[in-house]
Amino acid sequence: MVRVNLAKAGNMKTGGQELLADFDGAAGDCVWVDVTGDVIPDDICRLFDLHDLSLSDAQRKRHPPKVEQFSNYIYVLQRGIKVFDADLTFEHVQVSLFIGTQFIVTFHHSDSLSVNAWWANPQTHGYLASAPILLASRLLNTMASRYLEVMLEFEGTLSEIEDDIQGALSDDVLVELTSYRSRLRRLKRIFSYHEKSSMALIKAYQKLPSESEVGYHLQDVLDKNERLSSLTQMYYELTGDLLDSMLSMASHKLNGTMRVLTVITAVFVPLSFIVGLYGMNFEYIPELKFKYGYFFVVGFMLTLSVSLISIFKFKKWL
Repeated sequence: MVRVNLAKAGNMKTGGQELLADFDGAAGDCVWVDVTGDVIPDDICRLFDLHDLSLSDAQRKRHPPKVEQFSNYIYVLQRGIKVFDADLTFEHVQVSLFIGTQFIVTFHHSDSLSVNAWWANPQTHGYLASAPILLASRLLNTMASRYLEVMLEFEGTLSEIEDDIQGALSDDVLVELTSYRSRLRRLKRIFSYHEKSSMALIKAYQKLPSESEVGYHLQDVLDKNERLSSLTQMYYELTGDLLDSMLSMASHKLNGTMRVLTVITAVFVPLSFIVGLYGMNFEYIPELKFKYGYFFVVGFMLTLSVSLISIFKFKKWL
């Protein structure tokens, strides 16, 4: 699917690919072409002189985010949001932006929330007519903002687990934290790419003659991506610390349980020995003829048990 926003003579026209016939960059027209599908049509590639290398990267199903500067445009590849829930379950849509002085071409294999948000936005005409790179900066800013909203909400989830870590020692919480850590590892890699690509975009923009206001917007995009990268790194380390704390506490509780069982065993081993000794089937055992032998043995066993328990408590093993 191809749709076109054409800023011409102070007006905005919205339609399909047929509007490109009215585009005249030399007359000051600016156009935004949005393509959803597997490939960018050849006539659009020829019209804007899109390089084969950038087209190859854009049309791949999966490619790391990047920024490349060509003779007549800047190519930006970012990963936008398709699904991003509060539990960090996410799906990406790869968005390519070809940003020229009079045009911007966006390409993605499936719907992009950020592109759709700006397609019908009343401010789109002003940004596009001013400078296509300004509109591109708003698109990139929206992508980063959507990520940032969910990441800030996730902070509350980790805070709840951290505050209630004593009562959170369960297999479900451990599995949950492990899954969070795995997702954060993937997000950390993505946001690191976005941070680097934002810096590369600013450097590429500085080589172009353009309005200073664009630099402020691009810096805002960089700030958001830097914050996303630092937040993800912080959450990744925090989930690791929480996992280590929970495992340490579980190990401590297990050690306490094993200590109690060991003490119980230590108390009953000598008692079992005495019971086994007098349970042997011999006819001549002197103590068997002793009138108070039973009471003496039982008393000795009780004294031994109390003595052992007292020693264990004195040594703080109980």
